Amino acid sequence: MRQLHPAHRLFCWLLAVVTIQCISGIGLLFVLSVVLLSGRAILLRFFRLLRRARWLLFSLFVILAWGVAGDPLWENGGALVPTAEGISEAFTQIGRLLLVLAAVAALLETTPIDSLMAGCRELLQPLRHIGLDVDRAVIRLSLALYYAEAAPAHDWKQLLMATDVPLAPGTVCLTLPDVRWHDRVAVMLAVALLFMVCMA
Repeated sequence: MRQLHPAHRLFCWLLAVVTIQCISGIGLLFVLSVVLLSGRAILLRFFRLLRRARWLLFSLFVILAWGVAGDPLWENGGALVPTAEGISEAFTQIGRLLLVLAAVAALLETTPIDSLMAGCRELLQPLRHIGLDVDRAVIRLSLALYYAEAAPAHDWKQLLMATDVPLAPGTVCLTLPDVRWHDRVAVMLAVALLFMVCMA
């Protein structure tokens, strides 16, 4: 059986990220619990991403818990008390962000970087008509991913003082498979599924 074009996997990942924004409540808790069954390699990468995003998650919680108008959790607390609506919104948005991080971990763990870049290049092709240098954009993205993966796992002060930053590869080679008819059919089916999920 022929594999689908890498652009299809990347496009399905983008659809999954959009669909995540429609999930809340019990459904969000259920999907988060399913993440725990995704396998050891994906979970390890997910926890690494989670560690790097911990301050973003904390800031998101504070902004929403204290910034969303609503009923305070207890009376006579003034502005220091978060609202019930803010707490609910904070947990919803954090849950969605956790799912996006899990989706990123799954994509990076199951898709080689060269295949990922090939899919990205194919999806960006229409932007050539508005003047975007697609090849240069893909190369810069591949270098960003390379440095993100190769960065030492230290705190930010040590990263600023790091002298052993790995050198980027001198060349970037991409395998560009042809887009076949069943690739296009798969993308159309994914779009139809996304539309039905959002309408539901």
